Amino acid sequence: MKRFQARHGLAPTGTMTPRTIAAMNVPVQKRIRQLEASLQRLENMNFGFGQRYVVVNIPAAFAEAVENDVVVRRYRVIVGKTEKPSPTLTAQISSVVLNPTWTVPSSIAKTEISAHMRKDPSYLSRMHMEVLDAHDNPIDPNSVDWSGTHTPNFTVRQHNGTFNALGAVKIDMPNSYSVYMHDTNQRNLFSDDYRFDSHGCSRVDNVRDLAAWLLKDQPKWSRAAIDAEIASGQHLDVAMAKKVPVAWIYLTAWMTKDQTVQFRNDVYHQDEQLLEATAEEAAFFSNAGSHPLTAHMTR
Repeated sequence: MKRFQARHGLAPTGTMTPRTIAAMNVPVQKRIRQLEASLQRLENMNFGFGQRYVVVNIPAAFAEAVENDVVVRRYRVIVGKTEKPSPTLTAQISSVVLNPTWTVPSSIAKTEISAHMRKDPSYLSRMHMEVLDAHDNPIDPNSVDWSGTHTPNFTVRQHNGTFNALGAVKIDMPNSYSVYMHDTNQRNLFSDDYRFDSHGCSRVDNVRDLAAWLLKDQPKWSRAAIDAEIASGQHLDVAMAKKVPVAWIYLTAWMTKDQTVQFRNDVYHQDEQLLEATAEEAAFFSNAGSHPLTAHMTR
């Protein structure tokens, strides 16, 4: 029972929990399709593996730091909700930000922040947030239209501190989705098996350890130095001397080096979409070979 639970990303309690029963009731045909989908993703993956890199597997809600083909660090992560999924991507980690501020995405400002302000005009001050104009100048929150009916023409930023939604560390990795990895002030969430609770970014358990690993080639930034800088409360952007590749992937099934097959739930229902698209493509090219207008496409 414990081995089964571990292979399915569940707490190995040895007791028959509802999630354990649900995993046991998944038919073998679906597990095979999960393996097929994962194999396709791996075959089509274009990622610049190097001596050191970071991988976030979204369905597993884990991040791994890999060095010389060995997983040297593994961290629980919290990734996007089903309605706000984390994207698959490849990028380069460019910096580690200590005591970061949080610039609230306009979508969150329009919906969640606006809703809070309509109910409680003191919300921003209680959350240590300020409203900025297009030139980063503070403006009076009372002068803002909080109706939420249009895209905000202002920016909401939360000051750094223990109350900050990004916690004490942000790992910058420029990408077209504007997502990143970061700490959190809600660390209790890491203890849950189900860790799909963010707006798309990846919150990392024990993120200071990951930061120290990323900066290990820069002797000034030992774990003790990182802790001391965070304790100072000062915002600091530490540029990486050498950028580290990072990939956010979507694998619901894989095999570990000891030949243990692992399965996770297809939380975003992407496996079936991928397999259906592949089947449609195969059918198209199969039919194209016998049609005079498209026969050249199969040659």
